[in-house]
Amino acid sequence: MTYPFNGLVIGQAGRATRALLDRLLDDTTTTFPEWVALVLLADGPIPEDDLVDRLTTRLRVDRTEAEAAVANLASTGLTSAGVALTAEGRARFQHISDGLDRITETLYGDLPAEDKETAGRVLAVVTARAEAELAA
Repeated sequence: MTYPFNGLVIGQAGRATRALLDRLLDDTTTTFPEWVALVLLADGPIPEDDLVDRLTTRLRVDRTEAEAAVANLASTGLTSAGVALTAEGRARFQHISDGLDRITETLYGDLPAEDKETAGRVLAVVTARAEAELAA
């Protein structure tokens, strides 16, 4: 059987995968913008304004939504001034990351490494082209 390679198929895969991520995030009462902030902070502290800017750009959301995500992380004790992950924030990040590893293994684990490498490379090119179109 031949499978088409087009935006519809890519979108369906992305939405299905995102639905699994959203289920995991719901279990931890973490919003998607908060998750992205946790990922960004996993490598170390980021000044609050820089974190808000990165969220705004990466998620294509307005500044108010990004600020709300950052503020909520602080109010729930997941981040401290600076903005850095607290022990609880690092634990939440790790818990979600472990869940994502399980999802990834379920979805992609038995696919040949060459297929995964090719898909990753092609999707990176498609993403870069889409980003360039959006920036134009």
